[in-house]
Amino acid sequence: MKQFNNRTTTLILIALLTFSSFSIYSQPETTPNRGENFIKQIEGKIDKAKISIDKTCSDINGSKSAENWFLKGYVYTELSKSEIYKKTIPNAARDALTAIEKCKELDIEKKFNSDCINVLFDLSTMFYNQGINFYNSALKSNIISEFSSALENFENFFESVTTLGNDKAIINHLIESSKINKNSITVYTGYCAQKSGDNEKAKKYYSQIVLINEPDLEKVKQAGVPLGYIYYSDLLINTGDTATAKGVIDKGVRLYPNNSDVLMAAIDVFTKAKKVNEMADFLQVAIQKNPANVKMLVILGGAFNTISKDYAKKGYHATFVEYRDKAVKTYEKALALKPADNKLLFNINFNLGVLYYNPAVNAYKKKDEANKQEYEYLFKKAVPYLEAAYKIEPTNRNVMTMLMKAYQTLNETGKAEAIENELYK
Repeated sequence: MKQFNNRTTTLILIALLTFSSFSIYSQPETTPNRGENFIKQIEGKIDKAKISIDKTCSDINGSKSAENWFLKGYVYTELSKSEIYKKTIPNAARDALTAIEKCKELDIEKKFNSDCINVLFDLSTMFYNQGINFYNSALKSNIISEFSSALENFENFFESVTTLGNDKAIINHLIESSKINKNSITVYTGYCAQKSGDNEKAKKYYSQIVLINEPDLEKVKQAGVPLGYIYYSDLLINTGDTATAKGVIDKGVRLYPNNSDVLMAAIDVFTKAKKVNEMADFLQVAIQKNPANVKMLVILGGAFNTISKDYAKKGYHATFVEYRDKAVKTYEKALALKPADNKLLFNINFNLGVLYYNPAVNAYKKKDEANKQEYEYLFKKAVPYLEAAYKIEPTNRNVMTMLMKAYQTLNETGKAEAIENELYK
């Protein structure tokens, strides 16, 4: 008699969120627009302005002027905004940022500070928007070059913010007016680095979000993003750092006990680390925090089942039964909430049926009278759940086969023949 595996998976499901680009308006000018005036003086032609400022900044004396570098930053920012020129000068925004950095380095008296802030706001906007566009596209296509492009733009965004200086009011205005979460961008940057093959850089970004050694949980939560714990633990487990991966995801579960994605990631990490028995504590916490969350209860039921199977393999029958019963009780709690989603309802009933059906098959295979009472009891327990699943999906061949075998074993000939006729018609 064939056994069937539980269909509930513990894969990490990460939703693909679509992020919108934002627009940041420049700060009010405190001095005349030097850059615009410069372009107007050269026939109002931005391409000619580029040629002129490039020549000036390449000159030994001209390169010592903070104003010249500001003008180059301004001109190149305008080039990067132009649909015509940004195609022929693809690195214009990056060159603009370098020029503004040079201006700030030379501008000891901060004469051009407000001008530079306006340019940096524009550049920050562009780098962020481009980064998000590449990131969204990469999540869908899984093309490495798109992750790399997103990484480059996100890093340029952070560099633009750093170049603004230490004025928190200015930086906060940039972040708040754009309605973005800087912590989230840090996570996306880490993930792009990870997907681009730079694991060390990815760890650098993730560790800014996941403060693994910080005892103050409130401080950790303020810095954190649930997705960071998922990505970081996945990276660590895949690079062989099992101990740190467990520490990261365990902290994530305790910080975000209501987050099903974090919980699924934890189950995945502990399963890969072959430490499923260590999941029990935080699973219990998760149940207490989510008594009426059907989907969470289904995940938890699957996790308890994973633990029970692990103990069964090790020969600990009593502990196997203990965790199997916890799985049953958890699934039954989900069933009692009467979920309207038929697919979810099918999975709960199917999973409950399997929890009894598989050990019934094992007992039946021993073919001795001593086990007859056990396997008959288990088949009887499995049948109502399998019948409920069959009612939802009457063409599901797995369910039909299991029901037929259970009916045959229990000598319910009529029901067995009816299912058999459906199965092989």
